Amino acid sequence: MAQFNAFEDAVDFAFWKEICETHGKLRHYRRGDYFVHIGEVLKFAGWIVSGGFKHSLIDNNGNAKAVGFVFEGSILANYVSISYGKKMPTEIIALEDSDVLVVPAAMIRDRILQDPTLHIRFSDALFEQAYEHVLNDYRSTPEQRYRQILMRYPRLFEVVSLGEIASYLNISRRQLHRIRETIPDDTTKTSS
Repeated sequence: MAQFNAFEDAVDFAFWKEICETHGKLRHYRRGDYFVHIGEVLKFAGWIVSGGFKHSLIDNNGNAKAVGFVFEGSILANYVSISYGKKMPTEIIALEDSDVLVVPAAMIRDRILQDPTLHIRFSDALFEQAYEHVLNDYRSTPEQRYRQILMRYPRLFEVVSLGEIASYLNISRRQLHRIRETIPDDTTKTSS
């Protein structure tokens, strides 16, 4: 199955997983636990063994917005913070009880920066995903975007609340309910 984030399909993250498996410490995060807060510099990076996390921020009106998700078999980090020591623009919070192999961020940063080809491929994949996300907001209807994320991660409604999915799609919760009602074979209607 494809990863939720397209950039993870474009880059071979075996090196990341290997670093975490070789040098990492297994940490358990309960639902709602923070991996990192907004404004902190990321000191650790990880490989998600089980569970999932959201990247979120507070908008200018004081509303929490889910801006990304990562799940089992994925990296757990922020590229800009890990590579350049910049403060986190988002917080990373466990969506469910999760296990993560955690290593110092410097181990991942050093590996990425030592391999210019990997560094370029990684940043290009992130840029491409971000640009595609912006374009998709213009060319696709909210229903089409909903179907796309559900195809990428069918378990989404088991892990992520309707409000967080709506904020990720940049639509209201009411719009999301209407969309879900128009899809006859949607088996996720029973979850919240």
